[in-house]
Amino acid sequence: MSPITVIKSSGEKQALDLDKIRRTVLRSGAPVDIAERVASEVQKRAYDGIPTHELFSLVRVLLQREYPAAARRYNLRDAIIKLGPAGFEFEKYIAGLLSAYGYDAELPPILEGICVSHEVDISIEKNGRTAMIEAKFRHEPGVFINIKDTMATWMRFLDISEAARVGRAPHFDECWIVTNSRFSHDSIAFGHCKNMVMLSWDHPHERPLPRWIDEVGLYPITILEKVDRETFPAFSAANIMLLQDFVKRSPRELRSLLKLPQNKIDELLEEAKMVLQK
Repeated sequence: MSPITVIKSSGEKQALDLDKIRRTVLRSGAPVDIAERVASEVQKRAYDGIPTHELFSLVRVLLQREYPAAARRYNLRDAIIKLGPAGFEFEKYIAGLLSAYGYDAELPPILEGICVSHEVDISIEKNGRTAMIEAKFRHEPGVFINIKDTMATWMRFLDISEAARVGRAPHFDECWIVTNSRFSHDSIAFGHCKNMVMLSWDHPHERPLPRWIDEVGLYPITILEKVDRETFPAFSAANIMLLQDFVKRSPRELRSLLKLPQNKIDELLEEAKMVLQK
């Protein structure tokens, strides 16, 4: 059988990787036999030059047929993009994610630097160490975080650090960048040179952002298909960004917080419990 080429959103070509499909399906919580069936069916249906978005949709359709709960979890990237169009909801979600890992996370006010004032997306503290975080939200997976973004974040960190030394700003031990997209090669090289923490969709390889989310099931509320443009603002206003924060509340409390009809809340709770089942 001739090799099948996949076209990424950047235009780059790569060979169809069935092992990667198996891993992502397994990561979504589907059992091994379903991962094998999905990979086998993809091999039959994929064609040379298939775009990544079409390949993604194919896997999702196959998973929906075989294991609906896993299909929702497989849709994690789209769920995070649905936190847009503004990056503020992504910041709130990342703060909630880090809080679940034991960090004291907050969205700070404008901070003074030695030269100018700065907007810092998130500040965190754990075990006596503090960090400032730039949360870089992108609507399209193929839009990279380039070296200019990374250098600008580092310069912001240095300016605030200088202000902290004269008591005009809080002290931060570390500088992080977290994104739902990817870093360019130069961006990663610069960040590592400066000992920045770089967390993206595929970096670091051993523990990228999806693994942080999957390891403890900290899915955004937008992973639910029934959370649409009309209902999402209610969740944002109530600061319910994590699926777990939603299901642990009583229907009565949710009705008070969300101001949604009870039948809508019941539908959302049913879908949420399905997504969280393994």
